[in-house]
This record gives sequence, structure tokens and C-alpha cells, in this order.
Amino acid sequence: MKEKIFTFIFLIILLLTLFGNNLFTPRVFAQDDDSPKNVSSTRTVLVELFVQEGCLTCPTAEFCLEDLAWEYGTSKFILVEEHLWGDGYDTLETNTRYNWYVGDSKKGTPDVFINGLTKRLQGLACECVDGNYECYKDAIDEERARPPLLEISANKTLYTNTLPQEEKEEDEEFSQGGEEAKREDKEGELIEEKIANIIIKGTVKNVSDTSLKDLAVCGMVGKEGDESGPYNYIQDIFPFQYMPVLLPGATFNFKFVPEILLAPESEINGEEEVLHLVIFVQNTETKEILQALYIE
Repeated sequence: MKEKIFTFIFLIILLLTLFGNNLFTPRVFAQDDDSPKNVSSTRTVLVELFVQEGCLTCPTAEFCLEDLAWEYGTSKFILVEEHLWGDGYDTLETNTRYNWYVGDSKKGTPDVFINGLTKRLQGLACECVDGNYECYKDAIDEERARPPLLEISANKTLYTNTLPQEEKEEDEEFSQGGEEAKREDKEGELIEEKIANIIIKGTVKNVSDTSLKDLAVCGMVGKEGDESGPYNYIQDIFPFQYMPVLLPGATFNFKFVPEILLAPESEINGEEEVLHLVIFVQNTETKEILQALYIE
């Protein structure tokens, strides 16, 4: 009996010696490198719709994309409409941007760019509205599913007449937007009238685990069309502010003062004029837009 007990104890000690580390050490299961990472924001898709007055198929593209803009909201999908070729709504910047995208390739409207040159949809996918709606939606959803590499935060400040003193000292070159406008009253006398403008300040942060290069932050200002909505036709495009190589976790601060002014107080008739502000980060080599932000 004692020999059996001794043998049993010996076997237990042997097992503990051989396998003790594996039995009492917590096991860690490695995650696949391709698994999604937790990030602080989602990818917001910027869709640029280039149109021209008189284009017969442009209203179909506008209808589908404007409907999607209402469906998604500006935190997921931002739609901007850029007019071309002297139709009365175009600007030098919208024509220049279209040429920058297209180069020597085929031109025509409607022309849709989803996150820059990530995806281009020229013309219509088919003659029916439903087919084009699904085509645009699929392309937008495909972009939204991609993990974000950047996070943008920004705010706007309204000022009238002149910049605040601290801003004036820092940004004399932008002060033209705060100058007072002069107009003639009914008696022919010059009077001063306030004009409002906006300062946009913000930060871009690399939320990925890789360094990012060839990036620039840019923005657009749009006015509402015939109906109020999150879509708008662009009247001002900011110059690129080029960013240095952005390391993981690094940030880049930016500031813009739009050239487009809010209407004089006498023309607003007591109602606030609405400008739509969009900030985005674009790779200047691939022309891909990595992130966008609609500023309320």
C-alpha cells in the first residue's frame, strides 16, 4: 500500500515538473494581423459631382447622390457639386480642379469622383434612376468600409469688420476678408456696412500605425442651391496646405480664411446666410482623399 502511495505521489510530482508552466501560465491567443483595429473615427466619404447647366443626364446623377446625402448624413458621406465650363455657377477653381483630376483623359458630365481618384464614375451606369442609385451606393459603401487612416477636427469662428487683435497680428495676409464694405445710400453718401467672414482652424491626426506622406489639407466653401440641404455648389476651394511626413500619432494644425464673404447685413434680411464648409486631406500624388469633415 505504501509503495502505491509513493508511486502515485511520484507521478504527480513528475507531471507538475514537466507540464507545470503550461498548466498554470495564462495562454495568449495572437490576433491575426489583418483584423480590424480600434480607431477614434470612421472614414467619411467625399463625393465630388462635376456638372454643367444644360447637361441632360446630370439631373439623374444629382437626384441619386442628393438622395444618398440625405440618407447617410454628413458624418458618413459629404456631397459637393462643382460646376464647369462657364455655366454661370462655375469658378476658376472648380475648372482647375477638374482638369487636375482628368488631365488628358476623357472629359464630360456628369463626372463623379469618390474620395478623389479612388473611384471615378463618368456618365450614368444605366438609364434608370434605381440602377444609378445602387451603383453610387455600392461605391460609397465600399469606401466607407475601409479603415480610416486620419482623423480631422476643426471649428469655425465668425468675425466682422476686422480680425480679433490676436488674429490680426498673426494673420495680416488674411485681413482682406474683414474689411468694411462701402456703399451709397439713397442720398448718394458713402456709408460703411459690416461684412462677415469665417476663420477655420483644425487638426489632422494620423490614427494609423504607418507613416503617411505626400499629403495636403484642403477645403471648400459651398452655397445652397434652390433647395436647402447638405449638398451645395462650390464657390471657393482653398489652396493646398502641404503636410510633412506624418508619423503614427502625429498631428498637423491648419487654418483657412475663405475668400468668399457672407452677404452684407442689408442683404440678409434678418436671416443668417448659410455656407457649407468641407475640410479634407488628399494625397497629392495619387489624388486619393483619405478623410473629410463637414463643419456645422
